Amino acid sequence: MTNHSPNVTQQKTGEMLDGIALATHCQAGATAALSGALAASLGQATANGSLAEGVTGAPAEAARRLQATLTPIRTRLQELADSDATAIGEFVRLREAGQPLAGYTALCDGPQEMAELSLQAAQALQEYRHHVSERTHDDLEFSITLAAAAARAAMQLLDSNMRIWPLPELRAKYDTVIDSLAARIGALTPAGRISCSDTTGSAAGAPPSQVRSPTAPGCPAPC
Repeated sequence: MTNHSPNVTQQKTGEMLDGIALATHCQAGATAALSGALAASLGQATANGSLAEGVTGAPAEAARRLQATLTPIRTRLQELADSDATAIGEFVRLREAGQPLAGYTALCDGPQEMAELSLQAAQALQEYRHHVSERTHDDLEFSITLAAAAARAAMQLLDSNMRIWPLPELRAKYDTVIDSLAARIGALTPAGRISCSDTTGSAAGAPPSQVRSPTAPGCPAPC
């Protein structure tokens, strides 16, 4: 039986994907939020893997700290994905009530929060590089890449709103926000290649060092 729940996170995966793909409007906000939530979920699994191996001391503390950071981020991104489905309806209600600016703001606050949360997830995941176990450190890199992409997509959605609704009140509120998000997202260091790089980082949050593997096929020769 098809699940007709308006909450995308309560639908089966196939139904959710069909709902996004077959809709006559683009659910960019929900898609970005879900991507960020999936990145946080995968990142939490890397901490679980380290704890399952029995790590102690600083690595165990870092794993628990990552879980504590990512759990509320993941939960809130799921909520934002669900609320995105009703955002247009709320915008129409406010506009018809004579509050169009409030409606525009509601459609901008969601992407801003999605971008901030996905960025926070990516930053927390990067800080965990120094502590992640060997078994899951590649998965950590995948989660960083996903979180960074989700943050950028949500930031672009907010920026798109500024292009569509170039109202002075909105530009005054969000232009500096977009500039800040773009700079902080640009400072993230997702790995480009896995087989060609030491992705553990030399310190917590450090970018992956470009130590080339001489045996990795297709990798550039060492400098």
